[in-house]
Parts: sequence; structure tokens; C-alpha cells
Amino acid sequence: MKFAVQYETKVKDRWRPVVRYDTAHGYAHKHVFYPDGRQRKSRMQILNYNLALKVAEDDVRRNWPRYKGQYFERGNP
Repeated sequence: MKFAVQYETKVKDRWRPVVRYDTAHGYAHKHVFYPDGRQRKSRMQILNYNLALKVAEDDVRRNWPRYKGQYFERGNP
């Protein structure tokens, strides 16, 4: 099983990634994006992908306003 859950926000008519959970590197992890294109990646401590997917979906649903605010606090895109 593979998954990706991503929250994006529109900035100046362009969609930009803010936070993404995925399994692209063979393990569940979270990317936090910066307006300048940098990103920070952290490994999820959950080995079960079904559970990791649920945690990722719940986190993005609950916290997208906070993630959006933090994104803009990190700089102007």
C-alpha cells in the first residue's frame, strides 16, 4: 500500500504545497514546505500504513488553518 495526503493553498493564482504525508521513500513521513521551496521531512513513528493514512488525514483535516498560518509565517512566496 502507498499513500499521499497533501494540503495546498492558493498564492497569487498558483497552488502551493503546505504539508504532505506520503510513503514515497519506503516509509511513512511528513513534509513541511516553505514558501521559498525548501522542505523539512520527518519520519512518522507508525509502521502500519493504514493507521498512518488515518493519522495523516485526521491531522490535515483538523490542522489545515494552523498549517496555512505557519506557512505564511515562514516567509512570502
